[in-house]
Amino acid sequence: ARKREAGGKLSKGLAEKLFKLQRGKCACGCNQLLGDNYHLDHIMPLALGGSNTDDNIQLLRAKCNNHKRAKHPIDFMQQQGFLL
Repeated sequence: ARKREAGGKLSKGLAEKLFKLQRGKCACGCNQLLGDNYHLDHIMPLALGGSNTDDNIQLLRAKCNNHKRAKHPIDFMQQQGFLL
């Protein structure tokens, strides 16, 4: 329902494009390889008003995405030890 309300549409092949751009690594700063079990993550969660568009998507390892959940990206990165 949130995706419908947020509008927007993701481009075909977006995951493959992001995988190349991110050099196969998780975007959250854990510096680990994505492997085969990665998630498309909304940088700004839909629950916080984020959009369902290409520029709001990143690839995270499943474990990192499950930890991030619907947190604001700044709050999440601060919890990871970044953005003092």
